[in-house]
Amino acid sequence: MGYSPDVPMVSPLGFVVGGFLVGFGTRLGNGCTTGHGICGLARLSLRSFTAVMSFMATGIMSATSCSLTCPFYPYLRTTYDAAKLPAYNPNDTAGTILTSLAAVAALISPNTSSRKEDLADDNRKIGPSLLGGALFSLGLGINDGTWDPTLLFVMGGGFLVSFASYQFVKGHNVFSTSKALNVPACQKCESAQFNIPTTKTIDSNLIFGEALFGVGWGFAGLCPGPAMWLAFAGYPNVLFRWWPSFFVGSLLAEQVKNMQQNKNVGKKD
Repeated sequence: MGYSPDVPMVSPLGFVVGGFLVGFGTRLGNGCTTGHGICGLARLSLRSFTAVMSFMATGIMSATSCSLTCPFYPYLRTTYDAAKLPAYNPNDTAGTILTSLAAVAALISPNTSSRKEDLADDNRKIGPSLLGGALFSLGLGINDGTWDPTLLFVMGGGFLVSFASYQFVKGHNVFSTSKALNVPACQKCESAQFNIPTTKTIDSNLIFGEALFGVGWGFAGLCPGPAMWLAFAGYPNVLFRWWPSFFVGSLLAEQVKNMQQNKNVGKKD
């Protein structure tokens, strides 16, 4: 995130608005560039294809239309000189990051009352999870991860790797192979399974939610994956503005979905 004095950049309010829309949209549409764009397309899911078309269309429109002639430009964009940003120092946010990591570790720590088989199974997930996270972070660091039309090629590369991987998942492979797996290779217990979405419904929540996600992505230039990388790298605007707004948007979208579900149950009764 290098800064130039004259080049427009996302304003503090832009990070807030973008984070909220991305949070609301991804929760309502159940996915983002990773879930629908890489994993969903790799399974040849029509639902994910619809989602990708929705957020790519609105993402391109919102990113390109937020120019000097846009009425929202003064609120969503600023410059380095106007923002008077201090020099970036990762130490300034190290305490917040470490506290967040400690809180997450406490929440996901294994339950001592679980069966030994389940605990051993969870331990076997650590290595692949660390490797996957490291590769994901490396890729985001190399391609910068913010909004840019060339992200189509980044997503395309991720799609090819994901598609090849799904050929070894039984029930989701296009090309039959005797080496297809019923459960992840790192799991052995009886309850082990692939957690792969099977929903095929294309509804207004999917289209509208992903459209909102695209707008937020275009406004702030961030989707959840790169935002997580930048937050743990210590960028203040992402850590203190984008992510809190994201969680607010997600919680609000969850409330909307609960209201819809209760309404549907009431109609059946």
